[in-house]
Amino acid sequence: MGRGRGWLVLAAGATALLAAEAVEAQDRGPYAVQVERRQAVNPRFALNLSFVGADAVGEFEQFVDGGFGGQAGMRFGVDRRAILGVRVDGGFMIYGHERQTLCFSAPIGCRIGTDLTTTNTIGYGGIGPEIAIPGAVSPYAFATYGFSWFSTQSSLSGVDDWDEDLFETRHYGDFVGAARFGGGIRFRVGGHDRGAVSIDLGAEYNRNGVAEYLREGDILDHPDGSITLFPNRTEANYMTFRAGVQIGLGGGRDDDRWDERRRRGDRRH
Repeated sequence: MGRGRGWLVLAAGATALLAAEAVEAQDRGPYAVQVERRQAVNPRFALNLSFVGADAVGEFEQFVDGGFGGQAGMRFGVDRRAILGVRVDGGFMIYGHERQTLCFSAPIGCRIGTDLTTTNTIGYGGIGPEIAIPGAVSPYAFATYGFSWFSTQSSLSGVDDWDEDLFETRHYGDFVGAARFGGGIRFRVGGHDRGAVSIDLGAEYNRNGVAEYLREGDILDHPDGSITLFPNRTEANYMTFRAGVQIGLGGGRDDDRWDERRRRGDRRH
């Protein structure tokens, strides 16, 4: 089994856990389910931050090994317990990187060194539904639709200027529609209900369809200073796997606290 297929199995497993939890809730009976509903809610508003790794699959795997980057997003709960939510997220990933150290022509020569860096990147974003079972361990599944932006650019900087580029040129770019399907599990490590903080582990399949892109070695430099590009046009699908955190930002009300206040009010009357 390839690495990409392994992450697909992980996403499918998270979805299966979600379905199993729903079936188990039905078996426990209506009273037990009502009690649990008063005790477990998802954050109404939540911030998601993750480190991302990727494995190319299909045709893309023949040209690109994988990549790494970061992802950020928001989740907005729809129902009272925020089981159903709207997920909005986006990320940035590097899948290729080349670096050359160059010298100026005479009379400066190599007294001042420069770094020529070429980077192949994918930027992506999307929006769609997410279903998450509330609790200390929360399996979830989602689907989004949005875009992917494949881009290759080169920058020139001083050898010691790690945080500042003197010049930058974009060589190639392609914008395509993209669908993502995935899931994962969140483990609560702090906070309570609407303000819960959870470790988030997940994976998803990124379906970009056919895209045009450059990879490492696809820019040829000629002696006269000109360049030739050799773009690839293939399916560009890949699996991403995430390790991050979800931070609950509150909103709405906690069902158990609301019911307790209502019972106290009834006793007073």
